[in-house]
Amino acid sequence: MNRMCRYFLGVVSVVLFLWTIFSGCGGERKETLSTGNGEKEYPSQEGWNSDLFLTSAGHLQAVVRYGHMLKYDEKKLILFDEGVEVDFYDAEGSHASRLTSERGEYHETTEDVIGLGNVVVVSDSGVTLQTEVLRWDNGLMKILSDTVVTVITPDRDTLYGVGFESEPDLSRWIIRKPWGVSDRKVDVEELETSFSKPSSADTVSRPDSTRMEEK
Repeated sequence: MNRMCRYFLGVVSVVLFLWTIFSGCGGERKETLSTGNGEKEYPSQEGWNSDLFLTSAGHLQAVVRYGHMLKYDEKKLILFDEGVEVDFYDAEGSHASRLTSERGEYHETTEDVIGLGNVVVVSDSGVTLQTEVLRWDNGLMKILSDTVVTVITPDRDTLYGVGFESEPDLSRWIIRKPWGVSDRKVDVEELETSFSKPSSADTVSRPDSTRMEEK
């Protein structure tokens, strides 16, 4: 009996030792953040399956829903690493659009929100935006991207570009370095009026610059 007990305790000790090593390494990779001077910052708070409300002058701007978050006080940064969903609201408090992404960041100093990985924004008006990195600039109250984007309009026109700027409801937007495809006969004058004013020559300012192609 004593031999069996010693054997059992030995096995348990090995298992606990291995579990401590692997769980410790995994936790360090996931939960520490470099401070830029060679040191590591550990999160001050951790949370699961909750909401973060963003307001300005008492008006609701966005609601961030997350699966898991890590808060870093020194960098004023909150990381979301298990899926993010953001609902945006307009100046009147009406729901404007919804963003989903694999990961995200919230910068407490600027109150900017960044979606990372398979970012999809669907407006209540039916416009869909797809990209890999998208930022909500709280100061400008704009949705911005510097990467490749895909925009699908309610009329099923598909536009591609590198760079994007929009209101939170995607009602007025600018797409840079654009090209696109349409499965219908395009009304050039109608398409022109649907775009906002461009900020440079390589944005969608006139429909002929989108190189719309009929399938």
